Amino acid sequence: MYKHLEPYGKIIDFLGMALGDNVEIALHDLTSKNQEIVAIANSHISGREIGARLSNLSMHYLQTKQYEKHDYVMNYKTAGPDGKLLRSATYFIKEEGKKLPIGMLCINVNISDYEYLEATLKKILGIKEQKDVEFQLDNPIEILSSPLDEMVDIYVKECLEQMGVPSYFLIERLNVEEKIKVVKYLQEKGTFKVKGAIALVAEKLAVSEPTVYRYLKKM
Repeated sequence: MYKHLEPYGKIIDFLGMALGDNVEIALHDLTSKNQEIVAIANSHISGREIGARLSNLSMHYLQTKQYEKHDYVMNYKTAGPDGKLLRSATYFIKEEGKKLPIGMLCINVNISDYEYLEATLKKILGIKEQKDVEFQLDNPIEILSSPLDEMVDIYVKECLEQMGVPSYFLIERLNVEEKIKVVKYLQEKGTFKVKGAIALVAEKLAVSEPTVYRYLKKM
């Protein structure tokens, strides 16, 4: 762990105990080659352990340099490996004299029970369901702790549902326009910022890697 992150690392367990087992706290060391988690509390929420790498959305935040204008990102949607809904926040840890953040302190709160209770109460009271704009599918969704293959499968399933394609339909049998829509959806989710994504998506769509690049150029 980078020495200037050590004070943060020491309070991770404390925060985990103080905030309760429904809240995961993770510290990423961005000075290391893999930018991995170096301290984590309540890891049962995402299933991640020390050594886990950055998620696709976290990498997107860094690549878009959101840390230059903001010290933190609040209230974005994430999903655990079991599909539970989480509300998350990330704090960029900066060091004077360094252009890039040295770390990221991430907090993930399991709000699945709250969402269920809210939906149930609305049904009982006869309140029409109105989706919060923040949680629409066109907003960034971070899949915590999912291997690349699993993450792609989740996003592809979401896209096919929006397109009205039956779940049993084989993805490789989609026509060209439909495949382009899938690639566009994956791009919007930041999938192609993850190393190896092009090759994996090409394999799933039964096309070549150059074909996926051509699809991307059409957007």
